[in-house]
This record gives sequence, structure tokens and C-alpha cells, in this order.
Amino acid sequence: MQSLEHRKQLDGLRFFAFLPVFLVHTDVTHFWWGSYGVSLFFVISGFLITRILITFENRPRKQMLMSFYARRALRIFPAYYLVLGLAAATVGIAYLPAFALYVMNWGIFFYTWIQPELLDKAWEPTRMYGIHFWSLCVEEQFYLVFPLLFTFLRPGRARLSWLLALWGASIGFRFLFAAFLPKSAYGLIPLVCGEYLVAGAVGAVVFADTSGAAERVRTAARQWMFPIGLALVVAMFAISWPESPSIDHVTHPPHMQTLLALGFLAMVLGLWETDNRWVLGFFNFAPFRFLGKISYGLYLIHLFMWPLFDWLAARSSVIRELPPTAARFGLTVLLAAAMWRLVEAPILKLKTRLPY
Repeated sequence: MQSLEHRKQLDGLRFFAFLPVFLVHTDVTHFWWGSYGVSLFFVISGFLITRILITFENRPRKQMLMSFYARRALRIFPAYYLVLGLAAATVGIAYLPAFALYVMNWGIFFYTWIQPELLDKAWEPTRMYGIHFWSLCVEEQFYLVFPLLFTFLRPGRARLSWLLALWGASIGFRFLFAAFLPKSAYGLIPLVCGEYLVAGAVGAVVFADTSGAAERVRTAARQWMFPIGLALVVAMFAISWPESPSIDHVTHPPHMQTLLALGFLAMVLGLWETDNRWVLGFFNFAPFRFLGKISYGLYLIHLFMWPLFDWLAARSSVIRELPPTAARFGLTVLLAAAMWRLVEAPILKLKTRLPY
């Protein structure tokens, strides 16, 4: 039976995609750049999901798609609706049905299109526990639409050309929105932020190719892509360092987004192929890999950790005396690990009943 290859070092990378997101939600002034961790998550998702589709594309299309969607539902829905329900019950989430249906990112976009001043209100602390679910809405929309389109494309240059055209269209939409709807939250819709997901898909298609050119790309990735990609990302952060730190680049992506997508893609491809024992040793460090494995739960739980932490601090002097950031991080890890053990892992065992 054909199996899907797994590289443990990408689990470590997932943790380092989550960590800056956690930090930016802790202190946006010092860690404004942390929101780009979401963009790195998108590149990783685009790469891995496309690899799944390519690995099993020789199966009957209907069977493969049904298995894909069922397995994605097992992976995503139980934890998502559990945490969303807890957040709604404890701190409240405005427009809960929109989040339950994974369309809130479009709602934010249309609201800020009509009334741009609503964007500032939407990010107020009393509402932030819902709005940050936007990235999960984007991922779900990608999972829903992309496989349907991708599986109808024949392998080869046509498929790669289609993906590159899709990437170009995302760049074009970004320029259009920046020119004509500059105050809308256009960075939250797949037409724009989907550039990162498509970048990952392009990498997966190139790596799946068996031509000599593709082999040269893999050889280059093995030797120098990761450090080059990391250097490019750091350079982009340095160039774009804002005078007034904020996360405005999320809702209004700058035109350097394409360079960041390339940098993140180089990091993912380089880490996938690298044989550098120092790099592998770092990302394969067991705690990093475990935290990366539960990164979905970490991401979900930390979104409503602040009101939960405040509730606990009001009732426990021990919690109150702990450093807030460290305490919140520790509590996030404990809850995510518990959810993995009690909810996610048992449910994921059902995947064995849904082979591709």
C-alpha cells in the first residue's frame, strides 16, 4: 500500500511557527512580526496537503477525495468546535455562527469594505478572542476548494503552470485591493493571503517531479535552501521594521509578501531535504517535535487563554504571582497536551478506517 512520507523536522518547524504567534498576542509592540508565523503555517499546510493529493492521485478520484475530506474533518473539527464552544461559553464570541461555518474572515472583509472604521473596533481586546480565528477559516476554505481543483489537473507542466498562474493572481488581487480598497481587511481572504498556501503547493509539485531539473532543485534544497530562506525572511523583517509596531501587515499585506512567501517556501523545502545534522538535531529535538505535533491545539487554545488566565488569576494567588507570559504559555501547553491525549489522538485513530 502506498504510504505518505513524514519528516519529523517539520513538526519542530510547526512549533516555531506557533511560538511567534503566541508572542505577538502577548505583546504586539515588541513582537509585531510574530503574526507572520501564520504565514509560515500556511506555507507548511500548502506543501503537505498538496503532497497528500499527489501521493494518492492514482486512486479513483471520488474515493480519494471522500477519504481526504473525511480525514481532514477528523483532524480539524473536533478540536476546533470544542475550543470554539468553550470560548463562546466563557468570554463570548461575536458572530459565532460565522466562525462555526468558517466564513468569519469574509465577514470581516465585507464589514471593513463598507465601514473601514469597524476594523479598529473589531480588534479591541473585548473581541479579539474571536477575530483571531480568521486564519483557521482561511485554512478550511483552502482544504475545501483546492483539492477539487487540483485533482482535475494532469501532472506535469500544466499543473505547475496553473499553480504559478494562481500565485500571480493572488499577487494581482493584493495590488488591486491595496489600490481600490486600501482600508478593508483584504489580507484576511484567500484571494490575497492564499499566496502562502499556493507557494507551498508549488514546492510540493516541484519536489514530486522526477525530471533532472527537479532533482537539481532538491539537491540545492538539501545544501543551502534553508539558510537562504531564513536569511531572506530576517532581511524582510529588518527592512519592514515599523516605526509604530502593529499587526497592520496582516489586514493590509505589504508588497514584500511575495518575497516572504519565497523565503518561507525555501525554509520548508530546505528543511524537508536537508541532511545537515545540526539543523536536523535542532528541529528534531523531542520537546520541539512534540509541541509541533500538538501545535494545532496550541494555536486553538491560546486564542482564548487570556480571559481564562485572568479568571484563574482572580481565584489563585499562585497564578497571580507567576510571570504572565510564562504562565500563559505553560497553561496553554498543558491544556493542549491534555486535549491531544483525550480528544485529538483517540479520534485520529479512526483514520485507519478511511484509507485513501
